[in-house]
Order: sequence, then C-alpha cells, then structure tokens
Amino acid sequence: MGLLGPRIVGPAARLVSTLVGRFGPSARLAMLNVRSEPRRFSAAVVPLVLVVGFGLTKIALHTTAEHRTGSPGSPGEVWLDYAGTALYAGFAAIAAANTLCMISFERRRDIALLRVIGTQTRQIRAMAAWEAVVVAGTALLLGAAIALGTLAPILDTAFGSPVPYVPWTVLAGIGAGTLLLTLSATGLPVRAVMRRRAITVVGAA
Repeated sequence: MGLLGPRIVGPAARLVSTLVGRFGPSARLAMLNVRSEPRRFSAAVVPLVLVVGFGLTKIALHTTAEHRTGSPGSPGEVWLDYAGTALYAGFAAIAAANTLCMISFERRRDIALLRVIGTQTRQIRAMAAWEAVVVAGTALLLGAAIALGTLAPILDTAFGSPVPYVPWTVLAGIGAGTLLLTLSATGLPVRAVMRRRAITVVGAA
C-alpha cells in the first residue's frame, strides 16, 4: 500500500465515490474532488488502510481461534497483542487525521470561491462530509481485502478453513471509528475555514 498508494487507492476511491455520487449535488461534487486529486487523498487513505488491515488481522486471529477452539491464547499474550495493535492504530490514525486536516486547509481558496459564487454553507459542509465517507469507505474496503488476503492462508493452515470469524460488533466498531475519524478531520477544518469572509480568503490567496 505504501509503495503503490494512488494506483490502488485511485480505482477503489472511484468505485466508492460512484456509489456516493448518487446522493445529490454535494455528493457528486465530493466525488469529483476525490477523483481529481487521487494522490492527495491517497496520502490520507493509506495510513487508514493499514490501520484497518492490521487491526482486523490481529483481532480476527484471536476471535477465530476462540470461536474454533474455545481459547484465543493466554490472557497476557492476548492483552499485549491488542495493546500493541491499539498503539500502532493510534499513531496511524493521527497521521491520517493530520493529512485530512492539511487537505482541507490547503483548499481554503477553493471553498471560498464556492461561497463567492453562491454555494450555501450547508452544501459545502455536506460536500466535506461526503468526502469523508469516500475516504473511510475506501480505507475499509482496501483494509478488509488486505486482512482477508493475509488471514486466508494462516487460518486455512491452522483450522482447515480460510474464513475468519469476527463478531459483527467488532466490525461495526471499526467502521464507525474510521468514519468518525474522517468526518472530524475533514469537517472541523472546513468549519474553521468558513469562519473567515470568503472574499478575504480569495484575495489573500
């Protein structure tokens, strides 16, 4: 993912954005923004993909073992594994959030121009929210694919089946956490940018 970044993220983002683009003008604008700047958005997607992929792999190894054998391993080892996963995920999530914030601030002139031509504040906020949905959806899609590809041979060797077992509550938590991160890291900077007069931002840029 780190080496191929935009080449993988771009097609996946186009797939997700195509689905999102059906939800109105703000969603279509978000779709066009993501498609027009794949390298910029891939910088935020890649660390999220690694978080999702690494986290799902670690969690699924333990939940599948417990589901198949009744024991995921010694409590100490499991705790250390989860603690290390959480620490890694935290650093990667911070990197992704910083990148999304920078993207939003760097686009302050574009946002100001949209306001100058009459785009309503709620439409711009909706656009930013849909962009966050595309980023989160792309990260979840690629992260899940990486996790399944990593887990399949391991689980097949250990348990005779490549299919992992992960409780739906865990999947829902990972999805909700990823979406909340992207919504916050995209939406808050956009709100901050829109506190300034649009014409002032355009003139300063």
